Amino acid sequence: MLLTILGSVASLWIPIEIPEPPVATRFTDRNGVVLADRPVPERARGQWLDAFPERVTPAMINAEDHRFRDHWGTDPVGIARAMRINLESGTIRQGGSTITQQLVRNIWDRPSGLVGKAWEAWMAVRLENSHSKDDILTEYLNRVYFGNHAYGIDAAAHVYFDKTVAGLSMAEVALLVALPRRPSGLDPWRHPDAAVEARERVLMRLAGLGQLSVADAQVASKEPLGLRPRYPWSHAPHFIRRLETGRTRAVQTTLDLRIQQMVVEVVQDTVTSLKLWNVSHAAVLVVDNESADVLAYVGSADWTATDGQVDGVSALRSPGSTLKPFLVQQALERRQVTLATIQPDLPKSWSTTHGTWSPRNYDKTHNGPVRVRSALARSLNIPAADLLNTVGVSNFLERLRGLGFESLQKRPDHYGLGLVLGDGEVRLDELVGAYRTMADGGRYRPLVFRLGQDTQADGRDVVDPRAAWMVRHVLDDAAARAPAFGVDSVLESDVSMAAKTGTSVGWRDNWAVGVTPTVTVGVWVGNFDGKPMNDVSGITGAAPILRRIVDAINTADLPLEDPPDGVVPVRICPLSGERVSEACPGGMTEMFLEGTEPHGECTWHELVRLADPTDGDCSTAVDALSVNWPPRFVSWAAESGKGARRRASICRDMPESPSGAAPPVVGISWPDDGIVVYMDPRDPVEQQALHLRASAPRDTEGLEWALNGEVLARVEYPFTHRWVPTVGDHRIELKHRGSVVDSIRLRVGGEARD
Repeated sequence: MLLTILGSVASLWIPIEIPEPPVATRFTDRNGVVLADRPVPERARGQWLDAFPERVTPAMINAEDHRFRDHWGTDPVGIARAMRINLESGTIRQGGSTITQQLVRNIWDRPSGLVGKAWEAWMAVRLENSHSKDDILTEYLNRVYFGNHAYGIDAAAHVYFDKTVAGLSMAEVALLVALPRRPSGLDPWRHPDAAVEARERVLMRLAGLGQLSVADAQVASKEPLGLRPRYPWSHAPHFIRRLETGRTRAVQTTLDLRIQQMVVEVVQDTVTSLKLWNVSHAAVLVVDNESADVLAYVGSADWTATDGQVDGVSALRSPGSTLKPFLVQQALERRQVTLATIQPDLPKSWSTTHGTWSPRNYDKTHNGPVRVRSALARSLNIPAADLLNTVGVSNFLERLRGLGFESLQKRPDHYGLGLVLGDGEVRLDELVGAYRTMADGGRYRPLVFRLGQDTQADGRDVVDPRAAWMVRHVLDDAAARAPAFGVDSVLESDVSMAAKTGTSVGWRDNWAVGVTPTVTVGVWVGNFDGKPMNDVSGITGAAPILRRIVDAINTADLPLEDPPDGVVPVRICPLSGERVSEACPGGMTEMFLEGTEPHGECTWHELVRLADPTDGDCSTAVDALSVNWPPRFVSWAAESGKGARRRASICRDMPESPSGAAPPVVGISWPDDGIVVYMDPRDPVEQQALHLRASAPRDTEGLEWALNGEVLARVEYPFTHRWVPTVGDHRIELKHRGSVVDSIRLRVGGEARD
């Protein structure tokens, strides 16, 4: 035991080296402007100072350890005094650690408990025996924590006052030297009164020791705090934190500080304006199309907020409808559709492992026949789900992973058809990287964060350049999206912009992504805690941010580039998607992959001769336009007021049906057999009626709808009936002249399933 004690005492004179401080990395933007000086994420460190203004060192010594020049690393007098004060007050009001002991804690990890306290004291004495007081004080002033991520007094001067240490006033020095004692409790932004009191104590102590005149102390004590506006520990804190630096002393990033600051201002303005709608944060990523350089990276609206350090650019969120364009690209490549293909936007259900799924459009309406271009531009959900069923979930999932969506790692059956409507969480940087491929001929490249970093070798051709251009053309088509977003929506920029919005179920996330000739911009708006917003959609939340950023960056009216080889224009009928005929009331130009363009003229429109409506005289017949709706759209057309009206007889020979012809087929066209319908408690019951639809020739008579054996209604063309469902299992029958010709079973649940 004696030898151990003697050895420990002897070791106090063994020299100890102070390790080098963490390597400070200076981050600059692409133009060389300093963004931050950081040794590790979330720590602000200024320049290492070898000398300090005369008023700094005495102020720090007297604020933290006024016997610093007299003790050997530990101060028994100070410990005794602290114990007395703490016992008298009944709480811990003062510590007994010296500056040297605090430096030890700052440099080395200390064991816990009393052993740790003894080890700290032993190391402090060794440090005093190895280094001069001035060297210890220099190390301390450059390493001690001042709160708000500021390590070292130079960093603190910049964080709180945006000054160098040499430019600090006496009042500012007094505030800073008071902070290491309780950095959080004396935070001048959060606790200004406590900070002023602490500053006052330092000033009065200096006056009492004769190191500052009483008059100067009184003047300094009346000086306003003079804090700079609170700011994050760098111009792009989330971006800087994301970069791996190792021991690199200088990193020139791809960020453009001018664009970064503009984006921050836009985000903060918009989020502030949406506070009443329960919106607290937004995230934005701006990427150069040609180089894939990240030009702006805003992870949240306010880094200093309670949850502001969450990075919205890399957070997993539901993408809503923003994945639909990539599905259309794939379907075009596989030649399963063209942009003119007619999709039925009618009620439809699919069986899933979780039950029957019946998606709804955002506005809860059905649009009948819609072209693929219109369905994508208007972001219709039912056609998208139907298209994914055609392409296949596994095929689409493989395509998304090829486009950089590494977050989508679960099996295809986990996502199901809901994958295209937002049932798989993705990151904003993944989304922007995928959209950028539309401006790069379908080639995916990883995003670039450091200037000079070349990711060309890591790129891969994912999308057919023609399909990439065609979908971009759709998303830049103001006329196609007008029925959903209006003729002068916020998506109509002064430059060409392929834009897509998305809103997740329950109003928890909304998105807007835009591809211009120069940049791709992605925006997310929502709450990091998952709370829903108050009816804020992509068009009202994220889209205004997108529009302001795009207009600020793109100063010239740049058009979309010409289509690549292999894309051919054809004049089509907007209703049928077939080549326009003389009977069509109008036409439009659509783009097709060469070899997929339609060949036949429109069969939906025809010109007929109508007899005089007053007397039925065919000698005075007039030409009129008639629409021959395909059978699956007949009921919808009649319900929507688009069916043909029998104002007069058609003046043409009508051949009689041959004798012995098969009777017309009569049956239920919707709902499907076995579906499950859930009532939505958020909507009035009467607004959740199901439209029972039947397929039958126009002149069929004697049709009836029956529910569980009881007649609901006798119907004529178009044979539909509006039924308000009730909870339970039901059998719906279609009767013709009293006999059941078709029936289905369905279940109505009492709680909505989104």
